[in-house]
Amino acid sequence: MFGSIEPTEYDLRFELLGVPVRVSPWFWAMAAILGFESVKIGVGYLIAWMSVVFVSIMVHEFGHALVAMRFGYPPRVLLYQFGGLAFFEPRRGDFTRFKSITISLAGPFAGFALFGLTLAFGRFFYYPFAHNLSEESARLIDFTIMQMLFVNLWWGLLNLLPVLPLDGGRVSQEVCLWISPLRGIQIAATIGAIVAGTVALGFFTIKDYYPAILFGMLCAQNFTLLQDRRW
Repeated sequence: MFGSIEPTEYDLRFELLGVPVRVSPWFWAMAAILGFESVKIGVGYLIAWMSVVFVSIMVHEFGHALVAMRFGYPPRVLLYQFGGLAFFEPRRGDFTRFKSITISLAGPFAGFALFGLTLAFGRFFYYPFAHNLSEESARLIDFTIMQMLFVNLWWGLLNLLPVLPLDGGRVSQEVCLWISPLRGIQIAATIGAIVAGTVALGFFTIKDYYPAILFGMLCAQNFTLLQDRRW
């Protein structure tokens, strides 16, 4: 549902903290589309927005990846048109429910940590000295800080919603399987479809169409999973 993630000759590849990273060119395209309104202020603001998205999603995915690595599962990270993915291969018989939930929660909470660090930086290191900067420089830094706070708080909270395959959905699935091993995935998919549909409707109501479409797709995916499990 999230489109092709096949490698291309234009991918950016590097390794960070022992984790291989691949960035699809479609990641940059989608980041630019999401921040297109900022071009009206200036090109520098679009670049700042894309940098915020890149750093925020990297931190989120490395939250997953580093915890997976700590458990002994070699990870790799992909950034593509619908955000990011952290891949790892758990050993058979060694992947417990606790480890699954911990890895799932590590991504959003890494983002929340970045939110806290950004808030502290602004409060103690930037705003007390902002008057020494030019008006344009101060506006650009203000914009960057506000976007960093917005992305790492609200995107993280949305990611914790109990909707598969979001992180909150993975946690929901584990809890549902613990409660009902036979029907756990069905229950998680039902919860996911209802929550995603409600969120999509809410975003459509306020004319925020990108997340509305995204959660509409997630609703459809959860509904399809539910139908498959009924057979």
